[in-house]
Amino acid sequence: MEMGTIHAEDYLRRFCSNLGMNHEEIKAVQETVLMSKEFDIRRSPISIAAAIIYMLTQLSDAKKPLKDIALATTVAEGTIKNAYRDLFPHASKILPEWYIKDKDTKNLSSPKA
Repeated sequence: MEMGTIHAEDYLRRFCSNLGMNHEEIKAVQETVLMSKEFDIRRSPISIAAAIIYMLTQLSDAKKPLKDIALATTVAEGTIKNAYRDLFPHASKILPEWYIKDKDTKNLSSPKA
């Protein structure tokens, strides 16, 4: 049996479904994960997926608490925060323009050190 490489996008549909996210939000998460691959984010794929979900839901009308994202993704809140801190500087480059055009990216929480 051959084991393949695990990628963040392998988990997205299940995580987003568990959180009750709509089709537009899921598409935005998928595109953000693909864009994030251009940067050297040294985190596990699951942590990256959870952090991107957290990032995008902050811009959504249907915000999701970090606790709920941690439960849905089985990633610890602290791990999500650390991955978010690594992704945050790249937010303007990885978030889909069509998704953020009518949203204020200033609503993204500044990562705590």
